Amino acid sequence: MKTETEYINTDFDLKSQSSFDTLNHELDQMCCVLHYTHSEDGYWYSTVESENPDESSNRNAETDILAIIAAINTLSPTATAELASCYLREFNIGFHCWDTWAYVHTLQSFVVQAIAKADCSLAVTLYPMRDPDGNPKE
Repeated sequence: MKTETEYINTDFDLKSQSSFDTLNHELDQMCCVLHYTHSEDGYWYSTVESENPDESSNRNAETDILAIIAAINTLSPTATAELASCYLREFNIGFHCWDTWAYVHTLQSFVVQAIAKADCSLAVTLYPMRDPDGNPKE
């Protein structure tokens, strides 16, 4: 049975040498903060997703990224300064990779420009959904 590759979600990943409690709090009011951690390596990490109640197939990276950027654009000066101090500000687009020969998930230029204007980077993560023997992952 053939299963199609699909978009999962976009994480907004943040890393900093110092805490960003105000930024975390404000993003959590408008988005979904999956975790905010002071790691054993001394750095602070956070992963944020858009607060998107529509988990249907209509969900896409553009919608998720623009929702997070809208939240970024409403941050207080303190949270904005904390965001600027993060050495990683990255939108990471994730896909479940199945049997599709080729899969295209586009970002229009205005979304790429919005990412650049927010001084963020862009990454893509491909999650293989089959084990090396070809069986579907459980």
